[in-house]
Amino acid sequence: MLSSGWFWLMVAIGVFWALGAYNRLMRLRAQVQQCFDALERQLLQFPELVQQLLSEVVSAPVAAWRSDPAQMQDASHWSRLQESARQFAMALARMHEHPLQAQSVEQVRQTQGELQSAWEALLEPQAYRLAVSEVLQQRWLAQLLLVQPDTERFNQAIDQYNQAIDEFPAVLIARLYRFTPGRPL
Repeated sequence: MLSSGWFWLMVAIGVFWALGAYNRLMRLRAQVQQCFDALERQLLQFPELVQQLLSEVVSAPVAAWRSDPAQMQDASHWSRLQESARQFAMALARMHEHPLQAQSVEQVRQTQGELQSAWEALLEPQAYRLAVSEVLQQRWLAQLLLVQPDTERFNQAIDQYNQAIDEFPAVLIARLYRFTPGRPL
């Protein structure tokens, strides 16, 4: 049987199929990483905007604040925003190491929501709304719009990767080499 040409042909086909399936899974995993890198560049703009906002407020106090010093004492909005931005940047750094792990995606999603709610809470009082320059408010809104296409591309890459892992017979290679499914953002 080992001297049969058909046997060696089937072995060769099996080996080439396994290599092809493995390469496809690796290519899809790399595509997920590339999509995440583009998304991460956009998401990192949010902590940078917070830092720019805080530096503007510290360097140039608003006239409305000068008339009401009690509002300058209320630093809870600023500290909440700053802490949310720091947590968001840390969650992004952890997700950069493991973009396919569900807990990394969940941490980014959660801190992104906290950062957005801290920003909205900051803009509620009229004095704070005046403190945040119109340019920064527009950049924040524009950044929200810029993130959506990159998020969609990342989610599409995750979906393609997950579908490839679930297809038979590639599922055998995926289990053998521990390709874990990813979670969309």
